[in-house]
Amino acid sequence: MFMDEQKRANKYAGKKRTAYSLNTLDKIFTSAQRRSYGKLFVHLLCPLICLTSAAQIQVTDSGASQKKIFGFSAGVNSGFVIVHSKDVAFTKGSRPLGIELGASWQRNDSQSVNICNCYPKKGVVINYYNMGNEHLGKLLSAAYFLEPVYKINRNLLFSFKAVIGMVYGTNPYDSVKNPINHAYSLPVSVYLMLGTGLYFRINDHLSINGSLNFNHASNGGMKLPNKGIDWPTAGLTIHYQKQAANYYSGKRTKSKDWKYNSVRWDAALFGIVNKQLDENHDDRFFPLVGVEFSGSKQIGNLNALNLGTEIFYDPGHAMEVKVNQSVIASPLRAGLLLGHEFLLGKFIFSQRLGYYYFSEMPYERFYHRWGLNYRINKHWGVGFSLLAHKQVADFFNVKLSYSWQKRNISNSN
Repeated sequence: MFMDEQKRANKYAGKKRTAYSLNTLDKIFTSAQRRSYGKLFVHLLCPLICLTSAAQIQVTDSGASQKKIFGFSAGVNSGFVIVHSKDVAFTKGSRPLGIELGASWQRNDSQSVNICNCYPKKGVVINYYNMGNEHLGKLLSAAYFLEPVYKINRNLLFSFKAVIGMVYGTNPYDSVKNPINHAYSLPVSVYLMLGTGLYFRINDHLSINGSLNFNHASNGGMKLPNKGIDWPTAGLTIHYQKQAANYYSGKRTKSKDWKYNSVRWDAALFGIVNKQLDENHDDRFFPLVGVEFSGSKQIGNLNALNLGTEIFYDPGHAMEVKVNQSVIASPLRAGLLLGHEFLLGKFIFSQRLGYYYFSEMPYERFYHRWGLNYRINKHWGVGFSLLAHKQVADFFNVKLSYSWQKRNISNSN
């Protein structure tokens, strides 16, 4: 085998290989998982320690502004799968192991520091996970992230991260080939991640990030079974940027103009199409449509409180409970929402707790929503949202919103 590899290397010497198949990655990860996770991290840390010792540690700050700093990263993540219901009991003992590649753009100017006292970062990330379970298979995700970064001192920074994207699973539910996998039933699902971590700056170009993350993947109820996969991970990532990260440290102007902002009102239309079985056990597509009305009051440069109500028509889930539980329920549901928003430039990341004041579905009364909205202009926005009951996702939807906010005379002076 080694002779064949040597011949292949000689034949293609000087040529760059830009992609690997999932089978090749699988071999790499299968081999890695036979070793202890402790050894894996030691092998990763050794070159970093040597690099740190060899480099001249020059970490500088500057009062001058750099509009954006581009960087890229590579790292590893490992963790375990949460057995959140008896339907996913087959995931017990699963130990996901993944690799990560990312590219980011970080704001580093007086305006950003004045608004949030942070260096906001956004970018794209690709993750590949061997889930450590033959029924779950492998997951490959591509996602967009937002990450406010806060400086603790010259060498240490703290951050939290919100990630949303799509994930491809190699082994979805199949009534014949894989009937045990009730976690996901479509090859492509929604991927969400929330995390927090610390950055240690080795020098102006290189830093190490240790993080704790909570990952979730499900198809949002578009096809059953769909219990979803929840897996916490710990990660270690190397970040590099060619441009020196001389973080802005000039005088901060503590603007509190947000105090004069009136309530922002939002009206939204949301929906999705779900695939369910009807009474004849045939696949059918059911539309889910709804409207939402809410008000948000800003309480800081980056924070707002939100109160709203929503009503939606969901015949697909009404058919599901009729077929599976012999319960005839109204497809209408209405809920009251209370929560928080992170105001990150044109992006709004929301986390809200809901209570059904009308629902005939055999669900508990409380639910939660996670959403990401992009402000196209002063009035219009588009976004995504996920509704879940405890740890089980109910549905994923897209949203079109219209906002208005009265101009306050006090703020114009």
